[in-house]
Amino acid sequence: MRGTADTTVETPAAARSGLVRSGWIGALRRRIPPSAVRYLGLAVLALLLISIAAELHRVLRDVTLADIGAALANTRGWVILAAFAASALSYCALVGYEHVALRQVGVTHLRPRFVAVTAFISYSFTFVLGFGVLTGGAVRLRRYRTVGLAPSQILAVTLLGAVSFWIGLALVAAVCVMIEPSVVSAVAGLPRGAGIAAGAGALVAVAGWSVWHRGRSATLNVSGWTVRLPDSRTSAAIVLLGMADILAAALALWLLLPADIDIGYPGFLVVFALATVAGVVSHVPGGLGAFEAVILLGLPLTAHAEIAASLILFRLVYYLVPFAFALVLFVAGEVGASRARVAAIGSRAAQTVMPFVPRIAGLAVFGGGVVLLLSGAAPAEGTRLAILADLLPLPFVETSHFLASVVGAALLVVSVGLLGRRRASWQIAVALVGAGAVFSLFKGLDVEEAAVCTTALALLLASRRAFYRGGGAWGATPSWPWICAMAVAIGLSVWLGFLAYRSVDYSRELWWRFALDGDASRFLRGTLGAAIVLAGYALYRVVRAPSAAAPPGKDEFEKIAAIVGQVEDPGAQLALLGDKSFLISGVGTGFVMYGVEGKTVLAMGDPVADDPKVAVDLIWRFRELADRCGGDPAFYEVGPQLLPHYIDAGFSFAKLGEVAIVDLAKFSFQGSAGAKLRQAKSRAERAGLGFRIVPAAEVPSMLPQLRAISDAWLAQQKGREKGFSLGFWSDPYIERFDQAVIEHDGRPIAFANIWRGAGGRQVSIDLMRHVPDMPNGTMDAMFISLMEAAKAEGAATFNLGLAPMSGMPDHSLAPAWSRFARLIYEHGNQFYNFRGLRAFKAKFRPDWQPRYLAYTGPLAVPRVLMDATRLISRGPGALQRQD
Repeated sequence: MRGTADTTVETPAAARSGLVRSGWIGALRRRIPPSAVRYLGLAVLALLLISIAAELHRVLRDVTLADIGAALANTRGWVILAAFAASALSYCALVGYEHVALRQVGVTHLRPRFVAVTAFISYSFTFVLGFGVLTGGAVRLRRYRTVGLAPSQILAVTLLGAVSFWIGLALVAAVCVMIEPSVVSAVAGLPRGAGIAAGAGALVAVAGWSVWHRGRSATLNVSGWTVRLPDSRTSAAIVLLGMADILAAALALWLLLPADIDIGYPGFLVVFALATVAGVVSHVPGGLGAFEAVILLGLPLTAHAEIAASLILFRLVYYLVPFAFALVLFVAGEVGASRARVAAIGSRAAQTVMPFVPRIAGLAVFGGGVVLLLSGAAPAEGTRLAILADLLPLPFVETSHFLASVVGAALLVVSVGLLGRRRASWQIAVALVGAGAVFSLFKGLDVEEAAVCTTALALLLASRRAFYRGGGAWGATPSWPWICAMAVAIGLSVWLGFLAYRSVDYSRELWWRFALDGDASRFLRGTLGAAIVLAGYALYRVVRAPSAAAPPGKDEFEKIAAIVGQVEDPGAQLALLGDKSFLISGVGTGFVMYGVEGKTVLAMGDPVADDPKVAVDLIWRFRELADRCGGDPAFYEVGPQLLPHYIDAGFSFAKLGEVAIVDLAKFSFQGSAGAKLRQAKSRAERAGLGFRIVPAAEVPSMLPQLRAISDAWLAQQKGREKGFSLGFWSDPYIERFDQAVIEHDGRPIAFANIWRGAGGRQVSIDLMRHVPDMPNGTMDAMFISLMEAAKAEGAATFNLGLAPMSGMPDHSLAPAWSRFARLIYEHGNQFYNFRGLRAFKAKFRPDWQPRYLAYTGPLAVPRVLMDATRLISRGPGALQRQD
């Protein structure tokens, strides 16, 4: 039962502590075969258990489960609380055993809290599971060895705890037997005189031991066992703690007994002591059965059902609740001791589960919203509403019902943001589900709905780290399945409400009827509130301005310009348009220029960096940036050099076309290959066309003439000026570059701004404009003259730009996008002169290099290309929106 009689154990450490086994006990055991002892013990135990079971059946044969249930229901709450308090006092005495025992073996350096927890776990395990060495002793060994205690010291602590228990039990039983000797007669069948004599003998034995011990040495040899004796102070503490333990434990059960039981506390202590001894002797875990049998025999026979209920409560209060708490403490201690390993396992588990958490949380919050809407449509339960009416005034009930429906609709909306991992959506969802739980209780004691909301709240709080993205809580675009699910939820709640109140005579006055039984009125008002929330959200989605990336500040723009001046790719000059945002590398030597449209976070070109390692790092950082803001990352017009690293980062590819790169070392007017170029140059000279390069320092003075050319060119175009991947007219932008100018009879008729990479090895042009009435061959003259000038300056290559949709594979097994793009290239001249543009560039005999769209997600190509088209179509308007 509660004792630790099974704590005598043979260990090698016992010899080191002086616990040496020898003498006649050892000799006797050597003569008896171990198998005989084992079988004899099993036979005695079996007979004992059969006897206990038979006695319990005899005593409880007329008791039914209904009788015990009724007795449990009649137990008052304060009685159970008082039993818990008495149990706590008993466990405090047990903790005192531990402190005294540790001091006896010379251990004084342990923290009191650590000792208390160890003692509590050890005794709780021993009481419920039995076999103190295998349970409580194992706990002590596990915990105390981590702080340096030897096994011999741990064994001594266990033995001293057992001694304290038995001394306390003997003293309490002796005193109570002398006070109430009739109890021994009732339980054991002994005469009153025998009971008094037994109690007096126990007192004399303990007193004699105390007197004898004071005059003896510090150790005692008994049948070969050497035991270190406690001093007088320790002995007194053992006696007092032992008595306190037994008195408190017995009090816990005595308080739970029926009030009409005719037995006093002293008399009950005798019964409790005998029951405890029977439980220990039975060797059954927790003394289960033997303890109850003695209690039932020792108490009045007319209250067996009530006593059985009291014993069940005692098992719960003194055994099971402390055991559960001890189990939690033990597991927490083990986890703490293996914190690093557990943390690593937890981290791996979190990485595996985390991708699914937002969807689970979104579904849970969506489900909470559906439950609140359906609950608002269904009639309230009359009994609960009557109870609530006594606690809250009617306005509270009416307002809570309306707000619960509003919260339900809002949860449907905010769940969309949870799918996108938005932090703001998480914060609002936490507030809403908490409010939903409160309103559910206030509107009709709807405990079930409150439980659903509380569960969703717990899930949100436990997974808060999964929601790290920025953006507004209401800004996430719901998918069509989610929109359909929201519509079904609203429709179902409306259908349920009209079905429940189909017999109600609907009239205008019903909207303004406020009464405890006004379920139909509350349904109408709640449905209206939910509809207003959803309509407001739909309106917000319609009028919401498209998202735009933040423009760079002055300091950031200067840093970008410095990086552009250090890279060889002339396409980096697009960063100076001012219509993009930037992700700058940690070392400040590279960047990604990008824009945001819808869900697409679109980078223009490859990362701009001299060092390939910086470029690779920027690919990953850009993907992280898109992930944080809830968008899908994509790179527009990337070259083949970094494709393996894009693949590593999870990107897929669609070919956009090919870029024409002219090798200036091969550019020549000589021979048959240069015949067409010679002819084009001769025609330009005969037409009176001249070419010159205007340095950037002189461009401001020429700006009005160039603007006139640009305006004339724009007036002939079908659409407005483009941007993002193309340069547009901007005075600061034009003034940064040298301008190639074609003049006709001294009048400028065409120009192009010149891009030069660092070192001048690569040259390209961006913004190119001309007047509508220019002579034939003007553009040929522009490019021929530019390439001649670039070659003379020492440039190696000249970039003629992209030929969209060109170079696609012509094969039936080609990807669907490639086949579609080739179809547009072959037959889409009414929209754009794809074939003519490639033919114009091909006359300069370039090398064709592919350019790709790097994207993530299945079936993302059409959406990303549409978003890219919108970004490009903004042109200078992007600057206005960012100001």
